[in-house]
Amino acid sequence: MGYVYLLCVALMFSFGGTCVKLISPYFNASWITFFRFFIGVVWLLILKCILRQPFQKNLKQALLSCWKWILFGAFIKWMAYLTENYALSHGLSYGNIVTQPAQTLFLTLVSVLCFKEKLSPRKGFCIFLCIGGVLCISLNGRPLDVFFKENLLFTGLFILSGICAGCHVLSQKMVAGRLDIIDSNLAIFTLSGLFSLIPAAEPVFTGKITFIRPDLACILAILAFGFITGMGFYLNAKAIPLVPFYMVPVIQSMMAVFAILWGVFFFHETVTGWIIGGTAAFMIGVIGLQMKNN
Repeated sequence: MGYVYLLCVALMFSFGGTCVKLISPYFNASWITFFRFFIGVVWLLILKCILRQPFQKNLKQALLSCWKWILFGAFIKWMAYLTENYALSHGLSYGNIVTQPAQTLFLTLVSVLCFKEKLSPRKGFCIFLCIGGVLCISLNGRPLDVFFKENLLFTGLFILSGICAGCHVLSQKMVAGRLDIIDSNLAIFTLSGLFSLIPAAEPVFTGKITFIRPDLACILAILAFGFITGMGFYLNAKAIPLVPFYMVPVIQSMMAVFAILWGVFFFHETVTGWIIGGTAAFMIGVIGLQMKNN
């Protein structure tokens, strides 16, 4: 079942760009980020009811014992989604495929610099593949001067989102064992939703929100985005103990392929050889980084 969970996660998260594109004509990145966390919390609460799972008995003590990591994880996850949603709103719907190699590279460097793990020649080559793949996707055949004028900001935001997502993984690692999977995500998503509500509140006080009339596609995308967020992290956490660790990024990297397909099918976005080659390069690099040394 672990492989089925991971494939479901890859498929769900591949629709992230599609959801943002459907919501962005009506709401900005701050509101999209708030909806993602708020609806995610609602879906997780529904899941607890379906599973008939009560909150853990020592929840208060567990929260107090790791409140710094929860607060850090919530803030950094908010930053990850805010930067990603802004870039998706203004760029291609599959642009967030850059975040995964950025997250993997960041975690690899942290493990080398902070935890003194050895960086083998193979892993060094895989890092080169990841960086080369990101550059191919970002440049997409454009001259450098055009890239710096048009695409540098969005690429930088996706990379920053990946780094923030990597920091969130570290916070989850520090919380693991003290909090239940659903309870920890509920705590983090609730705080992240509060963080995202601060910049999103301006249209409420100025009355601009009353003039927004989202269509059915936008409303369904908001509900789907929250479902993807809540259920995606739950299924991912459920899958990791059931499969070999090196297979996790192998299955997750399928998200990039799905995301490109949705961009072509729904928004008629163009896919070039640069994007295909870059995607293949960083997928191979990500898989190689996660595999154990022989």
